[in-house]
Amino acid sequence: MATMATLSPAVLLAGFCAVLAAVAIGRLVAADRRDPVDIGTALLTVSITFGVVVWATVEESWLTWSTRGIVAVLAVATGVAGLGILAGRWYRPLGGRSREDDFETNDERS
Repeated sequence: MATMATLSPAVLLAGFCAVLAAVAIGRLVAADRRDPVDIGTALLTVSITFGVVVWATVEESWLTWSTRGIVAVLAVATGVAGLGILAGRWYRPLGGRSREDDFETNDERS
């Protein structure tokens, strides 16, 4: 009787993350107006996907160590870029005004 090959949890998680990354990128492509928060979130989703792919390839011994290293560097680079974009927009509302605009006072009194 033939046995069915089983996938490890890391491989299943990598597939799930790849679907989520594809959805995030697809939403960016389809959007008329791309908000930096959406771009940062999509980059973080891709970064997590790359990280899980590295974990799956180490567990399953699928890629060479140099290829795993390249994917790991891609994971870190996209993660840093995504966090940088999100951190740059952290205190700015979606309308584009900075938070300091809300605290401007007018010294002229009538």
